[in-house]
Amino acid sequence: MSHAYDRIWFYSGQGRMKKDTSRLSNTLGALATGLSDRIHAAVDLRTSLRGEAAAALIVIGHAPGLSIDQLGKVSGLSHPGAVRMVDRLVAAGFAQRTPAASDRRAIALHLTSAGESERAAILEARRVAIESVLSHVPPADHLALERLVEAMLVSMPSDATSAMGVCRLCNQDACANCPMDAFGALCPRT
Repeated sequence: MSHAYDRIWFYSGQGRMKKDTSRLSNTLGALATGLSDRIHAAVDLRTSLRGEAAAALIVIGHAPGLSIDQLGKVSGLSHPGAVRMVDRLVAAGFAQRTPAASDRRAIALHLTSAGESERAAILEARRVAIESVLSHVPPADHLALERLVEAMLVSMPSDATSAMGVCRLCNQDACANCPMDAFGALCPRT
């Protein structure tokens, strides 16, 4: 069975025929947008945290002890914006500031028990949203899809901070042999 996009080729100007990937690029972009929308809607239904605050909860749980500065870089927020977000998480009882183990003048962020519970609920809402889309892919294709997704995923970050930014809503417990481990740890687990 042949699709119209399987027959689209163009002359590259270097004596080779190249496949036109514009349809693939377009549909992949639409999938990314639609999936992101579903994830954010599911998370919004589950928690009162908005914007990057839900992702911040996931990141703090993934890297306990990270600093406000590191959290801001992962979240794409200015330092004052990251401070305000942490203030909201602390006020909600989800996070706490403690002196950093390596430098008592620095602040380390950790989740409270309530924060751990909220984080688990956010990750479950995310999982359900993703699996509602993934359920339309035949199970026989899951391994191939996983390899393709991983190949694209590792091309996105350039260091530990940008890798954590890409994975700021990820459940690291569901990702044995995480492809982002190649970029190093954002901060040591404490």
